[in-house]
Amino acid sequence: MTGDPVLREAQHAETHAEPSAEDLEKISRMPRTVSPSDLDAAPSVSVGYPNRGLLRFGQRINDQRDLTVKVGSQDSRHGTGELVRVIERAAQEVAFRYPRSRLTVGDLSRPGGGRFRPHVSHQSGRDVDLGFYMLDRRSTPVNEHVFVRLNNKAMGIQWGKLFKFDAARNWALIESLLSHPTTDVQHIFVANAIKRRLIHQAVKEGANPEVLMRARRVITQPRHGAPHRSHFHVRIYCADDDRPMCKDRPPFYSWHQSADQAPAMAALKPNES
Repeated sequence: MTGDPVLREAQHAETHAEPSAEDLEKISRMPRTVSPSDLDAAPSVSVGYPNRGLLRFGQRINDQRDLTVKVGSQDSRHGTGELVRVIERAAQEVAFRYPRSRLTVGDLSRPGGGRFRPHVSHQSGRDVDLGFYMLDRRSTPVNEHVFVRLNNKAMGIQWGKLFKFDAARNWALIESLLSHPTTDVQHIFVANAIKRRLIHQAVKEGANPEVLMRARRVITQPRHGAPHRSHFHVRIYCADDDRPMCKDRPPFYSWHQSADQAPAMAALKPNES
C-alpha cells in the first residue's frame, strides 16, 4: 500500500463493503417513529450505520468566532443536531480557557448523508474530522485552519512553516468532548503518538479520573488504513430520539446505555474511519 495518506485512505475505503443504490433507497424509505423532538422544525435523524446510512434534516455547522470550517469541507458540513452541538460546545469551552482559540472543523457529512469518498464512514451525520490546535516554532498558540500532518514527535511542516502539537488546548478539546452531559462519544481516532501526549497532558493537569478513564478507552489509532496524524476523527453514538432507525455497533462502554447493546453483537469490533 502506498505511503501517501490520501491514497491510503481511498484504498482503505475500497476494502470495505459500501451500500448499493438499492440499499440506500431502502434506508431512505424506512418509517420514522414519533419522538418529542419531532415537535421541533425538521429535527435531524441519523439513519443506519456510520458506514452504511443517510442523514435526514441534517444541521449545518457554520463558521463562528470559536471555529472555522476548513477549505475543502464547505460542502460536507452537515451532521445531526447532537453532533453539531457537541462540536460548538467544545470549541467554545477551549476558547474560554484559551482566549482567541479557533477550532478547525473538517468533514462531517453531506447534506443528505450517504457515500462520501474517500471516507468509509461519515455517512449518517455522526462523524466529524477536527484539526489539531497548533503551536508555532516559538511555542506560541496559532490558528492555522488546515490539517497539518505530524510525525512521532508531534511536529509537522506546512507551507514551509514548522508547527507543533498544542497538548494543552487539544486536551481541553478532548475533555469537553468526553464530558458532554447528553451526548456520548464512541470513538476518537488518532495516531498513538498523539494519544500518548494527550494522556500525559491529562495526568499533568490532574484531570478528572472518570474523564481520563474514558480518554484511555475511547482514543485509539485505527487498526487499518491511515493512522490519523493530521486530525481527530470523532464519532458519537446514536441519539435516543433517532432509534430504531439509527444503528450503533460495539464497543459499548459502561457509561453509555444503548438499546443496541445486544449480546449477538458483542463480538463485533468495527474500526471504520
